[in-house]
Amino acid sequence: MQWFPKTIEKSRLKWLFVFRLVANSFLTLLIVLFFIKGQTPAILDSWIWAISLILSASYLLTLAHYFLWPKFFGPVGQIIIQMVCDIILAAPLLALTGGFDSTLNFYFLLVVINSAFLGGLKISFVAAALSTLTWAAILDLHYYGYLPGLPPLNETMFASDLALVILVNTGASYLVAVLGGHLSTQLDISKQALDTSQHSLDRLSELNENILHSIDTGLITADTEGKILSVNRAARKMLQIDSLRLLGARWLSFFPELEKHSLELNEHDFQQLLKNLRFKHLREIDKAELIIELSSLDLIDINNENWGQLLVFKDQTTFSQMEAEIKRSEHMAVVGRLAAGLAHEIRTPLASMTSSWHMLLTDSLKKEDRDRLMLIIGREMDRLEGLVEDFLSFAKPSGGRPRAIDLNRLIGEQLCLYESWTKNDLVIDFHSQEIPKVYFDYDQLCQVFCNLVQNALEASKPDRQTQLTINTSYQTDRANYVTLSITDNGEGINEENIKRIFEPFFTTKKKGTGLGLATVWSIINKGNGHISVRSTPNLLTTFTVLIPVTS
Repeated sequence: MQWFPKTIEKSRLKWLFVFRLVANSFLTLLIVLFFIKGQTPAILDSWIWAISLILSASYLLTLAHYFLWPKFFGPVGQIIIQMVCDIILAAPLLALTGGFDSTLNFYFLLVVINSAFLGGLKISFVAAALSTLTWAAILDLHYYGYLPGLPPLNETMFASDLALVILVNTGASYLVAVLGGHLSTQLDISKQALDTSQHSLDRLSELNENILHSIDTGLITADTEGKILSVNRAARKMLQIDSLRLLGARWLSFFPELEKHSLELNEHDFQQLLKNLRFKHLREIDKAELIIELSSLDLIDINNENWGQLLVFKDQTTFSQMEAEIKRSEHMAVVGRLAAGLAHEIRTPLASMTSSWHMLLTDSLKKEDRDRLMLIIGREMDRLEGLVEDFLSFAKPSGGRPRAIDLNRLIGEQLCLYESWTKNDLVIDFHSQEIPKVYFDYDQLCQVFCNLVQNALEASKPDRQTQLTINTSYQTDRANYVTLSITDNGEGINEENIKRIFEPFFTTKKKGTGLGLATVWSIINKGNGHISVRSTPNLLTTFTVLIPVTS
């Protein structure tokens, strides 16, 4: 432990300054009251000027401790000057106000407290020792009659009694020194720990601030009322809005595209919408259209109470443009394959028709040969017409006339078409649950179901009994859709073909145009539904269709 502290804090000097002013004012008030009432004979009229001078010097010294000494002296000089000056002022004040009988005997304890507050435990012991010696010297002078205007104590008190009084007051001084020094030391330790914690907190806060402002994702924190509490640099750059306008404002006011949804939906549904949302935003300052991806997270404190939300913004404009370019390229590739497939399918009937037509132009043909060639031309024309119709159904399916449909009833009616097969080598298991009505065009939904069933039957193996399992269900996690699944035990589809199963003109069958499943996909997509397939070769294949229950 050092004898003297390295520095004396300004705040500590301020508190000491206030303490000394209060103590000096209290002493002045006591002396004035005692003098006015005449209750203290030791206060002599002839020494009032001296007492007043001492109190005035104490006030001046208090001002000097706070304003003057720190400019000219270090911690050692300040503590020594304070302690010596206080003792020098306390000694005559005690002598002039009654010596042994003075009411101001506690003044030396204030000296010890002041020293402990400034210098700690060791300095408080020094102050206690000097104060005790000074106070004992004054009592000895009083005991032997050397204090002016005061009768000697040896006429009414034994020396042993005086020694006991000095011993008790000495013990009290050292106890105050221990207590004051201990409190001062603990105050220093607490202050250092607080400074360390504050420094660590400042560094952590600075680190968090740097992290928040360094990432390229926009972050906004808002309270439970939706008022913005903080916003990082990326969010300000994305929105091109000054932080002074953002802080304290409702974050929804800067996104009119979302504010209308907050008015249309209830609170729960709107918060669910914000969990993962992509929307177009027209920036206010330059009218630039942004594609923003928003995620909202609830901010929960240690008591598991929600105190706000964290909004994470990502500018997906460039990414969306790249997506559009990729889709455009994929679309062009599909168009190329579509054109090639269509040309291939048309070429065969055209070749047959052309050959037949050239043969009809000869005069040597018999009537039966001409009739046969005309039949070939008619058959190929019908084939071309069917191909064109299938292609048009795929390329531009009509929206139809969607209405509420009982899907279980529709399936039951369509299964009657396969009744003859059921009696032979086909087993159909239909498992239906209680489901809401779907919203779709009746004829198109029949076409989808029949195409999928026909595809399953054509995939059957000749050495195995064909088994078809049809299920309808409704799940709460997909509240907007009814699920239709069709499973067969046919040859299955390998992984490479599954990726192309819905492409037009793609088929693994010896006969067929490859437009059946492509048309199913087009119809389902046009009707706001979804279709998927999973398969295990030589075991099972399942087509799953999600059909909307509302428009």
